[in-house]
Amino acid sequence: MAVNAMMQTSFTKPLLLVGILLICVGLTACKSTPEATPESTLTVAQKQAVKAKQEALFARGFFESQLGNINYVSARQCSGFNLQSHRGSIRYAENSVNAVIDAIDNNFDVIEIDVRITRDDVWVVHHDARTGRETGTVDNKRRKIESMSYKNEWGYLRLRNQDTGLLSDDLPASFRELASSFARYRKPHQKLNIEIKSNASINDLKMLDYLAYEYIGGGNYFFSSLEMRNLTRMRDINPDIYLAFIQSPAKASMNKLASDLKRGAGSDPIYERNKEQLESLQALGNRYHREKRYDSPLQLDKLAKQLKRNFGYVLDIRHYKQTAARLKPSAKARGIMIATYSINGHDYHERSLLAQSRSVRPDSVIIDDTVYGFCSVFELPNVTPYFSDEADAKLIASMPDDLDLERLDELKAYQSNKLYPAVGGTLKSTQAVSYVPQVTQTPKAPNLEIGTRQADEDFSLETDPAVELELRKKQ
Repeated sequence: MAVNAMMQTSFTKPLLLVGILLICVGLTACKSTPEATPESTLTVAQKQAVKAKQEALFARGFFESQLGNINYVSARQCSGFNLQSHRGSIRYAENSVNAVIDAIDNNFDVIEIDVRITRDDVWVVHHDARTGRETGTVDNKRRKIESMSYKNEWGYLRLRNQDTGLLSDDLPASFRELASSFARYRKPHQKLNIEIKSNASINDLKMLDYLAYEYIGGGNYFFSSLEMRNLTRMRDINPDIYLAFIQSPAKASMNKLASDLKRGAGSDPIYERNKEQLESLQALGNRYHREKRYDSPLQLDKLAKQLKRNFGYVLDIRHYKQTAARLKPSAKARGIMIATYSINGHDYHERSLLAQSRSVRPDSVIIDDTVYGFCSVFELPNVTPYFSDEADAKLIASMPDDLDLERLDELKAYQSNKLYPAVGGTLKSTQAVSYVPQVTQTPKAPNLEIGTRQADEDFSLETDPAVELELRKKQ
């Protein structure tokens, strides 16, 4: 193993989304943005309006985090799922340092990333085998990650905005760089799921485990992979580490993905960038997907023989729906935790979970959504009556329980038509909703000073898995 793999130099210092607070006004719900207005420049009326808005959110069981996420004040109501943020927050470029920090702030239980190793033995954070979709290059040359020299070529790469297709000014992170940021900002209950994408040698895997332990600390990370060989080798390297085997997507899911992409944009550059990877996935699914299935009691025993102990099983929600009734109790009896994902979009994954009875739902889900966006469709906290003279807070308080708190900026626009944005991406009528009358006295908000914010809830994360997913939910 080359010495420079341990002494790799950072080519970039990503903009960390921590530091500039908007307005605290005695609450933890302060938004941090590079353009934040200093509190000292606000008028008394502006400070009162901000404080009242935060109180109105609190009455609904939520607060706005330092980075603008809508987080639960107390235990979230989400069918008991362990929530994994796929490639970090959907609000930032996938697998970026900013995406990981934002997912930490959003109180995910697990943040999943993808790692590959370069030709000169440096572990980097990158999902695809080649540049093109996830990243681009300033010299306009496509590169295979495993064939690249980190020292001489990594500086050519830039993260790509998946909405516009444009390159940003930010370089993708090395694993060392991202692990250091995760360790700095993680909360005690949060773990990093490191999905190994490369077919790595034993020495490479030893280096990866060493770096993870050195920067993140034992018990704060685990490994997952579609390649069984990576996991069996890692088991020999680290006998106690949690490992998650990822079953390849269902053949029907890959065909559906291909059909959607082709129908949506035959000449679209995003489709063109995905074409090579999509064709590879289809070939894999048509030839081998049946051989890698473990979703039966007999196959679970075979999986246990290979991974031995402390492991989980991750599979496409389409596969899981076919076998959930017998797979979930069989896995539970063997102490195997189940996680699901989908390559057919977050909405399909969510609908499939909602359609299942609680008793057969998976233990963990890998999602392309915010915690609030996902959990709000399952159940919402009880709303406490709140009264205010401030216009924005009064409007929030007057809305039904299923008001989408991530779309408050749209509320006034819809108000004139007696509509409001509801959870689940719908619009509903306010005709049957009565405005709450004003009172002269505003109840004092609970003390939520910085540093005492209550975490979502404690989860046992000994069995958290991860997965490959192609479509991320659009905000």
